[in-house]
Amino acid sequence: MKNGVQLIEKEVPNAGVTVRISEELDNNYKHVTGISALDNIGLNHVLEHSSIDGQELYPKGFEVSFFQSNLFVAPDKRYLSFDKRIANGNKINLEIKDGGTAPNYPYTLKIYLRLSNED
Repeated sequence: MKNGVQLIEKEVPNAGVTVRISEELDNNYKHVTGISALDNIGLNHVLEHSSIDGQELYPKGFEVSFFQSNLFVAPDKRYLSFDKRIANGNKINLEIKDGGTAPNYPYTLKIYLRLSNED
């Protein structure tokens, strides 16, 4: 398969907590090229840490709203693109501080990663 999506889910128990995610990227794909989250998680979320295979993805304090989108955006346009990183089972680490504005708690944070086998 040329392109794909990996979904990472993590429960956010209450407002203001920092959620830690450490997941292996799908080893059926060579690269990860983008990240997305839907807008149903509320606003004001901030990345405390983000890395793929130990290399920083975005700086501390990067606002999650830069890669949030809603159902009015075409699915293939929902991702914030970045220089491709090696997937092949490497690990993505994210620490996301909840902004305290979600409609309900607890909720499931869903992070979508765009994957590719294209060189």
